[in-house]
Amino acid sequence: MNRRLTAVLTGGVLVLLAGCSSGDPTPAARATTTASPSASASPSEPTFNPCDGIDAAAVSRVLGAPLRKETGTADTPRCALVPVKKGDPTFELSYLWFDQGLEAAWSTMKPAGTVSRPAVPGADDARLVVNASGSAYAVSAFLQNHALIQTVNALALRPYDGPRVLRATKVLLGQLSASGAHVSR
Repeated sequence: MNRRLTAVLTGGVLVLLAGCSSGDPTPAARATTTASPSASASPSEPTFNPCDGIDAAAVSRVLGAPLRKETGTADTPRCALVPVKKGDPTFELSYLWFDQGLEAAWSTMKPAGTVSRPAVPGADDARLVVNASGSAYAVSAFLQNHALIQTVNALALRPYDGPRVLRATKVLLGQLSASGAHVSR
């Protein structure tokens, strides 16, 4: 299995929750990966950043806690919604280009947690993985618009409100799908 693809797809949270096995090359090996927003191929093209389509205030309202959007710099792009108040949930977003689609990428992973397939308007495919423990609530979400696969990793420490974190993650998926449907390489 292509470990770089798995790391890109799973981001920070799901890497801790997922295990992969197989030494055989898969369609995943042909992915064009970008672990986080990165500079465009040409100076004349705008840099893609998943945060471009994110309304942090809308996510904050659903979460019930204020979030601040961090987009990094031109040299070091980033997409994160970080808590204004220490200890509140954090959301990291990333993306990759993968022509074979989410289903092919998904077949290379073995996520730990409860997996669901939410219906997200405009998306070709989506998955949610929820892993709750006494000390933390983690959600990893994957969304496909054409060859663009975007990820959201949410983490809330105790005391957490799991249903709110899940709803906020779903709001993010909707926002990502709306903006990602029009993005091309």
